[in-house]
Amino acid sequence: MAARLAILNAAGLPMPIEEQLAAVAGLLAERIFETLRALILHWPSSISLRLVADAGQYLRGALAASQAIIGQSREKKVNHSALAANARRLADAAEGLGISKDDGLSPDGTACAAIFRDIKDDRTFSGRRPDPLSAADDAEVIAHLCKDAHYCALPHLAGRVVETGAYARHCDTSRPDDPHLRQRFMARIGDVGLCLKQLAHLAKGQNDPSELMAGGSVPGDGGFGVVECGRGRLYHQAEIDANGKLCAYRILAPTEWNFHPAGPFVKTLLSSRIGAHESAARSVYRLAALFDPCVEFKLNVRDAAHA
Repeated sequence: MAARLAILNAAGLPMPIEEQLAAVAGLLAERIFETLRALILHWPSSISLRLVADAGQYLRGALAASQAIIGQSREKKVNHSALAANARRLADAAEGLGISKDDGLSPDGTACAAIFRDIKDDRTFSGRRPDPLSAADDAEVIAHLCKDAHYCALPHLAGRVVETGAYARHCDTSRPDDPHLRQRFMARIGDVGLCLKQLAHLAKGQNDPSELMAGGSVPGDGGFGVVECGRGRLYHQAEIDANGKLCAYRILAPTEWNFHPAGPFVKTLLSSRIGAHESAARSVYRLAALFDPCVEFKLNVRDAAHA
């Protein structure tokens, strides 16, 4: 969708409102499933075999429902009854994994409740608050993208340590005194609940697409598209030459902000006493999993003399 917005804006073509609403349904469905998938499959601690089996069943149900919604969104119009039915299937799968209908956690006996027990009292990391990347930053980010070929790999905004994703979106709803990993985990739980509510509203004909996606033209530099994905704010920027062909294309993914060498993941590590050996590795892996990079990652801890 970010690509479609960028190309349309570069060509000076509008996206009809009905297509925008259908696209929002697909974005919400993907955001819900990706958050659930990453939480369950990337968590480093083991959970019981029964919970593993249950989680696999519910994840498969969430995948089927989300793919059905995404498939319908490609028709560029909203099928309200089908969307409502698949939104309920997604909500049921999320509840089976431990996300209650009031955006909180279900009682013990679910995969998410088991993960929560792992981290609810873990105070390894200092509770730094995020500096969220938002729509207010789009103009500056796009200006950098158009001028600097390396900006996609090392994005920056002057004087800021920018973060994007569920914690950046929902940090205002967390309690500052709670352990940091707990805050990050509950932000992702809350994001799933919010998306489920937005899907239900969309099925009833109530939604504003501008909350989840944006785009525009850049004089002399084509157009851009932005979407709020599960991992954060995603940018695409495209240029079309006089022959109507793409002559430049740039993508800035959320992971490049969050795992920047001077970004929030590194800053959180540097401001915390992580301990040593296996406990340090476990804590850092949990933090990385909750930052949720868009690529596979491995953790290597090397003790430096006189660190």
